[in-house]
Amino acid sequence: MVETDRQAVVRWAASVTADSTVRYLDTETTGLGDDAEIVEIAILDGQGTVLLETLIRPNRRIPPDATALHTITNAMVRDAPGWPEVYFETIRLLAGHPCIVYNADFDRRILDQVNREHGLEPLRATWHCAMKQYAAFAGVRHPRYGGYRWHKLEQAAAAFSIPLAAHRARADAEACRALVRAMAGVSRPSHSLLR
Repeated sequence: MVETDRQAVVRWAASVTADSTVRYLDTETTGLGDDAEIVEIAILDGQGTVLLETLIRPNRRIPPDATALHTITNAMVRDAPGWPEVYFETIRLLAGHPCIVYNADFDRRILDQVNREHGLEPLRATWHCAMKQYAAFAGVRHPRYGGYRWHKLEQAAAAFSIPLAAHRARADAEACRALVRAMAGVSRPSHSLLR
């Protein structure tokens, strides 16, 4: 029997859920572009314990449209550590661990950007994208591109009735962890995306 994409995702999610070394990561940023910086990071372990949660002071001001999305203001980060102060703890927490991120390509790119800006080495981790896994799990084909359609974290979480209280790093990392557990079979889908 040929394994379907959804079955492969369930198997992946079950292996991630069973792995005691896994980390869940999320960042909030000043924007999406090549000059975006991290303003908040959260890292959880596989049991959901918060290993790191901190605001980060960027070199540039946080634009109003970014603040409107994640509610982090320039005043909130004024006395926060800069990225170089958080970098070594982040390395320690991720080294040798599978790192699960919703939209891993974005967070990894942002991490690489800020590391380059500060003359720091790239983070070494085994990156897994929960967004791409969920896309295959949901199985909705993109009408234009043919592959599976990506969904915002809010949509994916809603498919399993996972609450997402705020668009902040810890809340998003917790929702990502809950989503992976749900895809592994911990809870049942309730949203129309999962037909």
